Order: sequence, then C-alpha cells, then structure tokens
Amino acid sequence: MRQRFLALLAACLPALAWAGDGPADGKLNLSGFATLGVARSNSDAAQFVRYNQAGGVGTAYGTGTDSNLGLQASYPFNADLSATVQLLTRKYTSPHYTTELSWAFLKGRLAEGVSVRAGRIVVPSFMTSDYQNVGYANTMLRPPIEMYGQAAIENVDGADLTVQRSFGASTVTAQLLAGVSRGKLFVAGGGGSIATYRAPLYAFNLALENGPLMLRLSHLRAELASDDFRLLNAMTARLQRAGFAQLGRELTLVGGKTMDFTSLGMTLDWRNLVLQGEYGRRRAAEPVYIPDTDAYYLMAGYRLGAFLPYYAHASMRQAGRSVTLPPGFPRGGPLAHAVDMGFLTSAEQHADLAGVRWNVARGCALKVQVDRVRPTRKSGELIFGPPGGLRHPITVVGLALDAVF
Repeated sequence: MRQRFLALLAACLPALAWAGDGPADGKLNLSGFATLGVARSNSDAAQFVRYNQAGGVGTAYGTGTDSNLGLQASYPFNADLSATVQLLTRKYTSPHYTTELSWAFLKGRLAEGVSVRAGRIVVPSFMTSDYQNVGYANTMLRPPIEMYGQAAIENVDGADLTVQRSFGASTVTAQLLAGVSRGKLFVAGGGGSIATYRAPLYAFNLALENGPLMLRLSHLRAELASDDFRLLNAMTARLQRAGFAQLGRELTLVGGKTMDFTSLGMTLDWRNLVLQGEYGRRRAAEPVYIPDTDAYYLMAGYRLGAFLPYYAHASMRQAGRSVTLPPGFPRGGPLAHAVDMGFLTSAEQHADLAGVRWNVARGCALKVQVDRVRPTRKSGELIFGPPGGLRHPITVVGLALDAVF
C-alpha cells in the first residue's frame, strides 16, 4: 500500500508541473496537499483508526491511517463566477487507497460579502471541516476521533449561501447549506462490513472572528437512511421473529431516521500561544439505534521558533438513548445483550496526546505525536477489539510529513 501511495504521488507530479504554465488564458489554478504518515500502537488487541476507516494500526507500522493526497483545480470565469474541483486519495471505508470527489462546485458572488455555491460541498459540521484533511493546515497530526467520529457525513450535493459582514474589528460569517449526502459507513462489528447511506440534510454555521480569536457554532440535521446495514437488518429480523417487531422498526435506519449534531468551537492564535477546542453533541430526533453522545477536546500549544509543542485532552461519552425497551422484553440473555450492548450502548473513551510540529520549510511541516487512548466502554473508538471490550489503554506513536503545493 505504501508503494501505491508513493506511485500515485509521483504520477501527479507532471500535472503539478503543468499547472505552473496553465491553459492559454492563465486563469486555471492547480494546487494540492499531501501527508505521508506512519503510525503504530503497542497492542494488537484492537486497531487504532481515524473515523470511518476500514483498517487501522497495531504493533506493525502502517501508513494508511494518516497518509493522503489532495489535488484541487479552480477556474474563475469572471469576477463573480468560479469553479472548484478537489480530488482526495486516502484509506477510508476501504482497506485500499481510493480516490473520491470531495469538492466540486460553482461559486457565484451575488453582492459584496454574499455568495452562493452549488455542487458538492463539504458539510461544516466541525471547526476544521473545510480543511481537516489538509494536514499542513492543522496543528495536530490528526483530528481527535472522540470529537470527529460523532458525525461521519463529510460532503453533500446541494447548495449553500454565505453572508459575511464586518463590525469594527470583528467579522461575522453565516452559512446556510442544504442538499443530499450519499456515501458509505464502515461497520466494524461482525468482522467488518460496509453500509451505504442517503441523508437529506441542512446545516447552519455561524462564525465570529476578532483578531486572533475565532468562535464558531454549527448545527446539522440529517435524515439518515440505509437499507443494507447488514448487522442491523439481521437484528431487525431476529426481533420480529421474537415478537418485538416494533422495537426492530425503532432500531432500524430503513426509511430514514432524523439525527441532530451541534458543535461549538474556539481557536486562539495570539503571539506564541495556540489554543483550540470543540464541544459536540449528537442527538436522535426519533427512535433509532444510534446512541446520543457528548464529546469535546481541548488543545494548547506554544511556538518556539519553527517548533510548536502541543498537548490535548479529548473525551467522548454516551449521553442517552432514544429507544425504550418494551414491556416484556427480556432483561437478560443473548437477545437482551445483543440489543443493549450491541446497538444501544455507545463506545466511550478518553485520550491524552502530546506532539511537536516543526515547520521545516515553506509549505512543509513534520509532526511527531503520541496518543494515550483509554477505552472506558466496549473498545472505545478502536476497531476489531475483543468481544468483551478492551480493558487497558494503548499508546499510539505517529510521524507525519505534511506539505501544500
């Protein structure tokens, strides 16, 4: 897999060289970003992953957790209309590197500070949603999975309206987005499987910037539907045979279930001090197997010339469940355990991480990060853990070279 990633990077170099000349009118802009990362943990009892990844790392070194390659082309037709396309290659819901269309939109300027985009757009669920895959743009080696694993929907085919206004030294940006997201979810249970989903959604994003400080509030509502969630469909059929068909219908995603996700974030880049934090909550608006969760992380760093050492703490816990077990449902035994622990109980974990970012050259940064992950329920956000859950913390060491070009 490492050779395939490097081969893909090398294959793109001629296109990047061509970008320096561009087409005849000289308007096309071609840029890119890449991360070449390697990581390993001190345990093979479970695999450490980013969110929605089909495979992770154990005691053997792996490059697929953090490595990626992005290429972006933008073209301005005139002062008010432009087009942007971005391709992203990474390991995601497949154990192999795959390439996907992450951005593809037309952008029109309607008035001063008012613009509209139509096409494929990244959903602004988190503070770093627009650039979370651009390693160079982030202080940490990777976004904390405790926070970013709560909402796996990354992009939507639709449109958004953005309004930006300045008030003295402050700038306020409001974004309203609507469309339909289609994609895949990796389900780690039962040895691993893929479920496709469709999710009509809308999102609202409000940001306030004042000098080195930025505050951001986002809300997302999606009607998540999946007809081929193998494990969930098998449980629905099992409950129907046992006489609990209504419970099965409440658990399932067939037909769609409405979910809400709200996040509040803050960044402060003042002199040499760098602070970043986010809080997020996922709630079901109607009965569904997906548990309600709360998550947060706090990061602090301090620049020392070209070096930026940092520390962060992250946590994710269950906040409730939207499904109530009916009267007569067994309180013990295999069926009760499969429903309760298999579907209605969320994984929980805490993590402490420390790292150093070194800006080795313009547009290039080297990062070393150590994560201490402590699962407190099931195997936390680790995948392929033991049936009874992981009972001890693991340590993950990562090294990544980030570049933008």
